[in-house]
Amino acid sequence: MSARKSKKFTVAMVSALLATAAGLATADTGLSAADREFINKAAQGNLMEVAAGKLAVQRALDPTVKEFGQQLVTDHSANNDTLKTLAGSKQMNLTDTVSPEGQTMLGKLEGLNGAEFDKAFSQMMVKDHTADISDFQKEAKKKDADADVKAYAEQTLPTLRQHLTLANRVSKADKKSP
Repeated sequence: MSARKSKKFTVAMVSALLATAAGLATADTGLSAADREFINKAAQGNLMEVAAGKLAVQRALDPTVKEFGQQLVTDHSANNDTLKTLAGSKQMNLTDTVSPEGQTMLGKLEGLNGAEFDKAFSQMMVKDHTADISDFQKEAKKKDADADVKAYAEQTLPTLRQHLTLANRVSKADKKSP
């Protein structure tokens, strides 16, 4: 084979390999960008809630706040396990880190103990669960959402609503205490 033909053959082979690789890279999930974003945000939220719950168990003064923290650890760990299964079934890599915003929130909690921690934690949980419920409701109502992603959102909403109820109770109790 001449040098010129060899070069054309090499270019053709490299092009074919790149096209194949590109096809594999884009065929990973079958999910829309919005569904992938929802899954990643949910995973980051679960991880943040678990970390915040662990902090509550360690640093809270009020036993009710400690119990709520433990419930967050239990429920959001289970939610994340379900989400990992869902992501795996869609050939999607799930994030395993808390978002930068979540890190900032956790950083604020890490500097607190006792009654100060209880107040900041309960306020954070009210705000966070209110936002989560909104996001999950939107996903559950989307007409073009992947059926499995939509089902995950629908199945998770009752737990998030229960957490918001508990967070509101703890927050109101904090406001009444001196």
